[in-house]
This record gives sequence, structure tokens and C-alpha cells, in this order.
Amino acid sequence: MRRITRRFQRKSVRHGGFSVSPLLIYYMKKWKIQENNSIVINELCNQTGYSNILISLLVQKGIKTPHEIEKFINPRISDLYNPFLFNDMEKAVDRIKRAIKDKEKILIYGDRDVDGITSTNIAFLYLKELGADVLWYVPLDEGYGLHKSLIEKYHKEGVKLIITVDCGISAKEEVDFAKSLGVDVIISDHHEPPDYIPEAVAVINPKCSYEKYPFKGLAGCGVTFKLFQSVAFSYSKYYNKGIVVLDIETTGLSSLTDEIVEIGAVKIKNFIEIGRFQTLVKPICLIPEAVSEIHGITNDDCKTAPDISEVMKKFLNFIGNSIIVAHNSSFDMAFLHRAAKKIGREIPNEVIDTLEMSRLVFPFKSHKLEALSKELNIESDKYHRALSDAITTMKVFERIVLIQEEKQRKFIEEYLYLVALGTVADIVPLVSENRIFVKYGIPLFYSSKKPGIRAILNTLKIDEKAFTARKVSWSIVPILNSAGRYGKADLSAELLITTDKKRCEILVDRIFTINNERKSLQKVNIKNFIDATIRQNNIETDKIFVTVVEGLKHGVTGIAANQILREFGRPAILLILEDNEAMGAARSIDSFDIISALDECKDVIIKYGGHKAAAGLTVSKSRLDEFRKRIKFIANSLITDDMLIPQLPINISIPITNVSIRLVKELELLEPYGFGNEQPIFILSEVILNSFSSVGMDGAHLRVNFKNDKTNINGIGWQLGRRAADFKKGQKVDVVFQLELNIWQSKESAQLKILDIKSSDGII
Repeated sequence: MRRITRRFQRKSVRHGGFSVSPLLIYYMKKWKIQENNSIVINELCNQTGYSNILISLLVQKGIKTPHEIEKFINPRISDLYNPFLFNDMEKAVDRIKRAIKDKEKILIYGDRDVDGITSTNIAFLYLKELGADVLWYVPLDEGYGLHKSLIEKYHKEGVKLIITVDCGISAKEEVDFAKSLGVDVIISDHHEPPDYIPEAVAVINPKCSYEKYPFKGLAGCGVTFKLFQSVAFSYSKYYNKGIVVLDIETTGLSSLTDEIVEIGAVKIKNFIEIGRFQTLVKPICLIPEAVSEIHGITNDDCKTAPDISEVMKKFLNFIGNSIIVAHNSSFDMAFLHRAAKKIGREIPNEVIDTLEMSRLVFPFKSHKLEALSKELNIESDKYHRALSDAITTMKVFERIVLIQEEKQRKFIEEYLYLVALGTVADIVPLVSENRIFVKYGIPLFYSSKKPGIRAILNTLKIDEKAFTARKVSWSIVPILNSAGRYGKADLSAELLITTDKKRCEILVDRIFTINNERKSLQKVNIKNFIDATIRQNNIETDKIFVTVVEGLKHGVTGIAANQILREFGRPAILLILEDNEAMGAARSIDSFDIISALDECKDVIIKYGGHKAAAGLTVSKSRLDEFRKRIKFIANSLITDDMLIPQLPINISIPITNVSIRLVKELELLEPYGFGNEQPIFILSEVILNSFSSVGMDGAHLRVNFKNDKTNINGIGWQLGRRAADFKKGQKVDVVFQLELNIWQSKESAQLKILDIKSSDGII
């Protein structure tokens, strides 16, 4: 059901039988409560000790085992994927190292949004730290991406290597032009790739179809972080070295009298698996039953297995001159040395013992492999089988190296706050690696010694206790983005780069002034775009709005498109016409892929880019009418009426007695919240409206007190003040909300952030 309220008395349209203003149409959202599997939830509650509510929320996210729950609630830096999983990572690292060694001039070429600015910072600052001859540039008013004129400019200044960050994946012509000048390009990007990938020295983009990198949702700064994490690791003694991690199973503990019954090994390079070896071995003597009970290998299993002499010939060829890693290596190597001597061979390889390493690094009670893997949250298929134990040992070894290799560890510690900022700003899913970046990076802001960060925090006066990912997205991100919207992204980039405190003060003043101008421009542009949208589109029947205006400044078109999307529930394309080109932004509903729609119109678009929900584009003035007809035809064909009804997904229905500070604190385990890991939404049914009132300027907000039996709870509905006229005191209502902590005069209480409310009897 749709509910429409009348808010303005200007020219109105007929909608759903009501005469309403087309400016702001309020739809009653469709409530949808998710289903829960009580059997699975109860079992996980018993296994983990967490509450039914928390486990229900995790199960809804697809997290359904104790191991997965632990990894989500307590993710670790060591859970980050190996950056060398990227196809071209070694090529990129080797080219960067050569540029540093040969003192070649390097240009970091970024983008003007916060993702691009933080990417530029990570790359520039770290290369500077390594002693590179490096410059940086972010587009001002040239528009997104590489430009031939800038490539030529920096070529004349002696640049030999360009590293793009948060851009470049569509720059085939520009990369070819750079190559013609003798300038190499490394592309680091996260945007959707075109059909033809630029022929750069290396392309690092998880969305490329050939990439095996497990997580596709990195922001541009995340990809940049992975690139320079790899550069940091390249200074390790293990970089590009062949390493074989092995384990054996035997008939007993004596290397003189007992025998090998299984060998398992993995060969790795930069901790990426490049080969495996696994075989059973037929012993001369029988395997004792007590030993079989430990590793599960029986005499029947080994009946047809090869003897140790045949196995060792193949195994030693597999090892070659690789470094050998084993857990309790003295045990394993004693058996292997004896077996090698039987065929007249030796094993002169360097041997590393993870048992000894772990004793130095981890203050655990036990350093046995099984105990270590549990402490480090490493999942293993089985223990006391050679290949499985070798794989587990490899993971333990990687964790230890991450801790011991100072250059890589220092890089992660120093640049985590930047990748967290850019990740929050780019509204990528806060899951997997992004969750780790943000969870550990956001708290580092208040310990940062960077004068630019300190200047922002001091100016905004944000309480450290209230400093969350959401707070960053509402406060810091818009301010830093505002400079880029005005073609002055270099100010924000420099603010994060400079170490000069006086310069920081000047930059902060300029950026905050620009942000105030942005707010004023935003109000003007939103009003003009909404008025023009009403004039140029059919508010009732169009499935997408295309609006073209003249005389407005660029900088907040995307914000205006978002506003129209929220107010009308329709995808919106807003363009500002200047001379012979119209440039602007598109924003879309969840179920309509705007980039795919633009793909269908690419022959009438000068350029475009983005993702499913948001895009930027430029259209020639002469092709505007044709573009409008084409995109509206596509939208009308694909978007159904049901797709336009906004849905309010509800996680769980809870009784009012569950609303407590204790629950608020437990829900903090799910932080950081953001896109892809939204704050949970609850519903209270048939609670009594004890009191309510409109508050704030012009009564914009709704303040409510609910009660059931002896329980009272307060709630606030932002921008819901108009709903006060819909209800009466003592009425039973259903309320959809998010739970938050309210602090007033040092007292804490649980408070409802009301998202929607309706009468329990269904009558509006």
C-alpha cells in the first residue's frame, strides 16, 4: 500500500487518487520482516554464547558457523588477502622497485574524490618514504581520468612512470599515448573495466574478468593499499623466493627405527601456492594401531603406495633449492635426511622452524600446530595428515612473517587510517577486507600525528567516543569532497600530505570556506533541479527522470540526483548544459543497473563511467533529445511498478523489554556499519504511544515515548515531524527503528531512531 501525504500547495498532480504536490511525495514504505531459522540460531547461541538477537542478525548475513562468526566479530589484520593474488602484482612491484633504484621520476595520478585523494596520499607518501623521486596530481577541472595533455606535460618534466590510483582502467588511448612517449603506466583501479583493457605495464583491478583476487569490492584506495603493501613486502628476504612448506606422518617418533608413511608439501612464492606434493608411503614394518588412531593412516591404506626410495626421488625434485619450512622441523628433517641418504642424496636447503618462530612471537600456552591454528583462527580440514598440516603450517608462517617483517607491518600501521577514510567515502560494501580496513583504521585517526588530520578533528570538535565510520561519512568526507566538487581537489590532497602545521591551518580554512559555499550551492541546485525535473518529466508515469538545466555551477549534481532519487523513488539523470555539452550525474534504484542502461546508449554519449547505482556522464547538446528518448525507453521496459515501491527491510521483531543498553553494547560487535553491513532494523509491535510531539525547527522531527506494561522507551524520528498529526495519545502503534545509545548529562540510555511508524490496526 502507498500512503501519500500533502505537504505543499503548489501546482499538484494526481497520484493514487490524491491531489498532491509533485515536489515531495511521501510513500508509505512496504515493510518486510526477514525470516529466521530458529533451529540454526539456537544451536549457534549454545556454541558461541552470543544472544539470540545477535546470532539472528549474523545468520541473516549468511554467517552460519562458529568460525565465520568469530572472523566477522573479531576480524584480524592477518585475515587480509595476499596482494600477490593479483595477476600483475609482481610486474607492478618490480617496475616500481626499478624506478626507485634508477631514480626515475614517478607521477602518482589520482582522482578528485576522497577515495582518489586517499589513494594518492598512500602512493605518494610511501614512495617518498622509500626515497623515490615522486610527484602527485589529482584532476582539477579537467574531468575524471587520464588526459593526454597532462601526460605530455609531465613527460616534458621527465616523468618515466605513471601510477594511476582510483582511475585509469578505461584509459586505453591515453596509455598508448604515454607508451609512444616512452612513459610506462601502472594502472591501479577498482572501476568496472571496459571490453579492452589498456596495455599498461601492469593492471591491478579486482574487477577484471581474468583476476583471481577473492574480493571484488575494494575501493580505489584499497587497491592502492594492496599495491604498496606488496612493494613493502618486496624488501623482505622472502620476496620472490621459492619456499616449500612440508609435513610428514610416521609410524613412530624415532627417526632411526620408525618410518615415513605420508609426505605432504605446498610450494609457495610470495605466499601464493604454486604447487603441491602429497603421497602415502609403504613402510617396511606395520603401522602400530595406536599410531593409526592418531593420524588415521592404516596399513591397508599403504598397501599399494610406493616405497620411500621412489617417493624421495620425486620429492627432492619437487623441493629443488627452495627454502624448507616445517613445524618442529628437527623431527621432520631427521626422517627426511635419513630417507635421502638411502638413495645417496642430501638435503642442503635452508630450513625454517615455525615452532621456534611461534615461541618467539606468540605468548600462547601451547605452540603445537593445532593449538596455534585455533589461537590464530586458522581453519583446518583435519589435523595429523601431512598435506593438511603443511597448509596450516604455511598459514602460521605467513602470520609470523607479517608480524616480523618490519617494513610491511609498519606500512600497514601507518596507512590503515587513509584506506579506512577512502573506503568509507566510496560507499563500498563494509564486508571482508573493507570491514577490516575500517574497523582498525578509523580508531587510528585520533592517534594520528598527521597535522592535516589533527586540524580537521580539532575544527569539527568530534568526541572520540562518537567517532565511528558513520560519523566519518557524515562529517569529514563531505568536507574533503567539497574541494573536489569545486575543482580544487588538490587542497584536500595537500592537507593530508603536508607536514607543515601553518600550511594545514590555511588549507583547513580554505576547505571549510569552500564547504560552506558547497552547502549554499547545494540548496540552490537542488531546488532548481527539482523544479526543472517536474517541468521536464512526467512525475506520474516516467520510470526515470532526465533533467537538463543551464546556468548552474557544477559540483553538487550527484548530491541533487540523490535527493531526487530519495524524494521521488525514481532513477535520476541530471545534466548541466554549457555551450555544446551537457555534463552531470546519474543515481539509480537498487534494481536498475544505470551503467548497463548507459551501455545501451553509448553511441549517443560522449563519455560515462561509474557503477550500478551511480554514474557520471557527458552528452553532446545535439544528441540530448535522442539520449532522453533512448534511456526512458530502456527504463520503461525494465522497471516495473513494484520496483518503484520503496521497501523497508526489517531484521527482527523484538519485545520492548529487549530494548536496553546491554543490547546496544552487544550490537556494537557488528560495527562498523555502512553499505553492505547496514545497521540492524527492528520492529516493536502494538506498543502504546505514551506521548509524542513535533520538535526542532518548523517541527521537522518527531519525539515519542513508547510504553508497554512497566517499560518506557524514548524515540526520535528525524524528518518525521509531520507524522504527529496522524496519531493520538494512548494509541497502539507498530514502530520500525534502529537502536542507538543516547547520552544526556553523562547518563546513558537506549533510544529508538524511528524509521517508520503506523497504527497497529492498519488504519492510517
